[in-house]
Parts: sequence; C-alpha cells; structure tokens
Amino acid sequence: QNRISAFFDKDVVVYQSQQSYMAMARGGLYGEGVAKSRQRRFLPEPQKDFIFAVTVEEYGTVGGTILIIFYLILLYRGLKAIEATKRPFGGLLSAGLTFIVVSQAFSAMAVTVGLVPVTGQTLPFFSQGGTSLLFTGMAMGMILSVSRGEILEEKRI
Repeated sequence: QNRISAFFDKDVVVYQSQQSYMAMARGGLYGEGVAKSRQRRFLPEPQKDFIFAVTVEEYGTVGGTILIIFYLILLYRGLKAIEATKRPFGGLLSAGLTFIVVSQAFSAMAVTVGLVPVTGQTLPFFSQGGTSLLFTGMAMGMILSVSRGEILEEKRI
C-alpha cells in the first residue's frame, strides 16, 4: 500500500525512480558511451530492474529508441508467425507468448520512466536473471518453432 500511495503522491519520488531519472537525463541524445554509466553505482539493482535507465544513460535517447524499435519488430515477427501455422493452437501460442514477452518489456520500460510504480519486472534479453532469461528463451523457442511451420501430419491410412 505504501508503494502505491507513494507513487500517487507527486511530492514524493522514490529513491530508485529518482536515480533512474538522473541516469536517463545524463544520457542525453547520444549517451555517455559504452560502460561509462555513473549512475549504475547508485541505482539499486541496475543490472535487473533498471537496466533500461542504464542503457539510456550509456547509449542515449537514440539507443533507447532503437531498443523500443527492436521490441516492436519482435512483436511484428511474432504475430507474423501466425501466418505460417495451419492449426489455431500454433497461432494462438505464438501470439500469446509474443504479447507476454513484449508486454513485459514495455512494463519494465514504463517502470523506468515513471509511468507505473516500481514492480521489479525484468527487461527480456537484457536483464540479469536466470529464471527470466530461461523462460524468455523457452518462449522464443516455441515462437520460432511455430514460425518454421507445423510438424508434418501423420498420414492417415
């Protein structure tokens, strides 16, 4: 309750969000450079929850925009895999897993820029975290399997 009420109180900025805003502001348009993030030392869990802030600080707004474009391309390609399947299950599986991965990414980015309260959501493919990376990899494997086409149906005699 305290986290949610602190989010809606505009006079209070949580320490994590404050450090995140400072990191993104330092990045500017083109960023500080690769591995030159200074706010990484002050951000709690910079390699997990706030990796997008570190990315924007190092690569700038241009790098953050490119990362968003990559996730939109992933959304497009995941939904394009629906066309490759002949069965509804494959298409629904591909669409569902694609939406899960992309919505998790945009949720993590929304936390970083302050649109939603801090949740601890990881950024797929970028955040350090074994379980998140494992399940994201499994989801992408299933999407790729659907996009390659269905297994040949058994011949009916």
